[in-house]
Amino acid sequence: MSYFSYVTENAGPRILAIDPLGRFVYTANWESNSISGYRVDLRSGRLTEVPGSPFSVGRHPRAVTIDPAGRFVYTANWSSDDVSAFRIDAVTGSLSPLQGAPYAVGKHPRSVRLSPNGRFAFVSNRESNSISGFTFDEFTGALVGMSRKAVPAGLRPRSAMVDPNGRFVYAPHQNSDSVSAYRIEHETGTLISIDGSPFRAGKDPRFLTVHPNGAFAYVPNQDSDDVWGYRINPISGALSVLSGSPFPVGRCPFEIVIDPAGRFAYVANQKSDTISAFRIDQASGALHPVSGSPFRAGRYPIFPTVDPAGRFLFVNNRESHSVSAYAIALSTGALEEIAGSPFLTGRHPRDPVVHPSGQFLYLVNEASDSISAFRIDERSGMLTPIKGSPFPTGRIQGCA
Repeated sequence: MSYFSYVTENAGPRILAIDPLGRFVYTANWESNSISGYRVDLRSGRLTEVPGSPFSVGRHPRAVTIDPAGRFVYTANWSSDDVSAFRIDAVTGSLSPLQGAPYAVGKHPRSVRLSPNGRFAFVSNRESNSISGFTFDEFTGALVGMSRKAVPAGLRPRSAMVDPNGRFVYAPHQNSDSVSAYRIEHETGTLISIDGSPFRAGKDPRFLTVHPNGAFAYVPNQDSDDVWGYRINPISGALSVLSGSPFPVGRCPFEIVIDPAGRFAYVANQKSDTISAFRIDQASGALHPVSGSPFRAGRYPIFPTVDPAGRFLFVNNRESHSVSAYAIALSTGALEEIAGSPFLTGRHPRDPVVHPSGQFLYLVNEASDSISAFRIDERSGMLTPIKGSPFPTGRIQGCA
């Protein structure tokens, strides 16, 4: 599985997803109970709606996920407590509902996560405090419920993250300040609680990011303004707190992203309007602030993302309706804001995703029901709006 695919599928629940080959873009439209689909012009980055779009799903789709091979699309439907599933037409990008879908899950599902080998799928259910597990049929795309349909988690699991090796699942709990850890049974995909789970975290953990080498995990905690770091036991999957953890950051950190080489980590601090930047000690996993950190962003930055080459970082600024862009110093990890940054988007942008080619950036605008699209200058990282941007979607506003 490519780094690009792993990162986009294992960040927080996303409203926008790009297929691994970069041919199609799909958005989950919360208010209109649908998915919008677009064909990507690989030369210009322009989006053209695919035939039949938008496609009906369950009530209030919370996130959209594409399988590692780019053949199927899934949405976690918050208010109908199920998962919709579709086959992607490889030529047109149009979606056809899978037989047997939608699939029943727990109450208020937030995301669908696929294991890197594409064999299993896991759904975090926030209000029933559980994780639903499925076997993934790689030929039909069907999700087949396991004999143990759901395993208990802590209070309000926000997401279920699968490690890069596909052996472990981790679920931070928003209301119990902890992380549940599970081993994936190799043959069946059944989740088995790891000894010592749940593991302590800071106050109000939302998302967990695993280092690309699978050895470390990091959890930003919104109410304690820090990041907890863990070493992952390669045999058991158990978490042990890193020396020096927790690592202080700005106010209300939301999500952490790691560059493709695994050398640097970046945290978006919503209420201090900054990005905290760290060098990752490759032996210990400890986070060391880089010179100049924290770096200024716009108002209420949420989702940082790094391009596939690890040269540029982008973050959406929800309240200033823009995206900030930075060049990453490859020797130190320091950020230098790119000329012209921040770049204007629609209202309340979120979920910046870089195209697999590294040439384009897409963001959904939650309050203006559109996608902002930019070309990324390969030398400077400067963003130029793509002709036709913003592209209309279904109604997104109100996503929980």
